[in-house]
Amino acid sequence: MPASEPDGSSPPNAGSISLRRVYVLLCGSLAAQALGQSAMFAVLPSLGREVGLKEIQVGSIIAASSIVFFVASPVWGRLSDRLGRRRVFIIGQFGYVIGGSLFAASFACALAGLLTPLIAWFAMIAARMTQATLMSASAPAAGAYIADITTAKDRARGLARIGAANNLGSIAGPAVGGALAALSLLAPFILAVVSVAIAVLLTLRYLPTAPVARAHRERAHVALTDRRVVRWIVPGIAMFMGAAVVQQTLSFRIQDALHLAPSHAAAAFGTTMMASAVSGLLAQTVIVQRVALPPIDWLLIGLPLIALALTTMALLDAFSAFVVANVLMGAGMGFAGAGFSAGASLAVTADEQGAVAGISASCSAAGWIVGPLLGPGLYQLSAPLPFLVSAALIATIAVRIAATRSTQR
Repeated sequence: MPASEPDGSSPPNAGSISLRRVYVLLCGSLAAQALGQSAMFAVLPSLGREVGLKEIQVGSIIAASSIVFFVASPVWGRLSDRLGRRRVFIIGQFGYVIGGSLFAASFACALAGLLTPLIAWFAMIAARMTQATLMSASAPAAGAYIADITTAKDRARGLARIGAANNLGSIAGPAVGGALAALSLLAPFILAVVSVAIAVLLTLRYLPTAPVARAHRERAHVALTDRRVVRWIVPGIAMFMGAAVVQQTLSFRIQDALHLAPSHAAAAFGTTMMASAVSGLLAQTVIVQRVALPPIDWLLIGLPLIALALTTMALLDAFSAFVVANVLMGAGMGFAGAGFSAGASLAVTADEQGAVAGISASCSAAGWIVGPLLGPGLYQLSAPLPFLVSAALIATIAVRIAATRSTQR
């Protein structure tokens, strides 16, 4: 626990702002962004094939933007310490709308035959990298805002609400995206832009300025190699890599194992993603909110569930098995995500919350750099391989954490 919060008994800087309004607006905006993202991801593999892209090209689009996200997130986190949480959060939302519009336009031109598959691929990468540069401001600003208004004791619960907001959007996104895909594979992309644009307008009107932890807040810097947070970074990157492997590879697995047409595969994949999101939402809004555990214990519950889910996806090929596996995946990500975020936040001082929130967001991006390449790349060799490799890595990390935990008791 940081020295600035010795007893965890009072929020560092909640002030007189309406906490309910802050949670509603931050979580609502993040839910809208997650809805758009998950709706888009539900059809991206099928749409990629429709415009002539190979699996590895589809994965590389996400990987390229994730590299930008990885680099930009810590920068935005530190800027939120100096420019303010609200301002940086809104920049991220605007960036999502701008980049999402460019991304949708690239696919529309490819479908209309105005761009060759190769040129379209470059245009999509450029659009996603533009989007990632700006939208990467949202997550660290929101995480740091919550850290500013919560006590040490309530940090996991507060940050879990952000995770729950993402899961809430992820519940609606695949279902809506899958339904819209039957009409047009581009419709989910339009939904993504419109839903976040509405959230931007509400945020501009109603979100109050976040409290500032200290008047002299300057250039707090938390590096990836910082000894205080490195123990949280490794499992964080691994679990997000596993999630990326699922989101970028499971659709191919479902389509090939069940012999489905692209639109039907997108709908089936959307259903599995919705099951995962519901499970994660329940984990974070019910269990994490009511059970007080140290962050490391949440990791030790969540990581084995993720490994089990990935193993199930690898070894079974029935649709019901894919749904059950995603229920396990959602719960595992919900528990492990709460532990990872709270553990990293509590490892640093109040002045460093923006910086560490940026590092936490960059861990997600790092997972999405590796996962979209690892998943489709290994899938071309063997369908179960990406899931088994990811499961083995995450299980190994869980065992290491458990061993370290036992020696510290």
